[in-house]
Amino acid sequence: MTQTKSPVLTTRTPSMCGNFSGDPGDPVEWQGIPSNGCTISQDGSKTWPFNLASPITLPAPSTITIKSGLSSGTYYFLVSCCTSDSAPHTVDVG
Repeated sequence: MTQTKSPVLTTRTPSMCGNFSGDPGDPVEWQGIPSNGCTISQDGSKTWPFNLASPITLPAPSTITIKSGLSSGTYYFLVSCCTSDSAPHTVDVG
């Protein structure tokens, strides 16, 4: 019987207003969340890259992960507390 290794998950710690990369299943812990909170939301009809439904209000009461089953590529999301609200942010999934 062969054993399948579970993938090693790496906690990602991106800046609130920065782009980042990771792998499906990786936990995400945003840094620099303003004291009054921040909202992450879906960019139009583009594929949502996180396990919790959009919008996510930070700090979140649950663990946020990069959604399992995503294909490699770049995924877009919006961050309400950044100075360029209209500019989408990205997560590059490996």
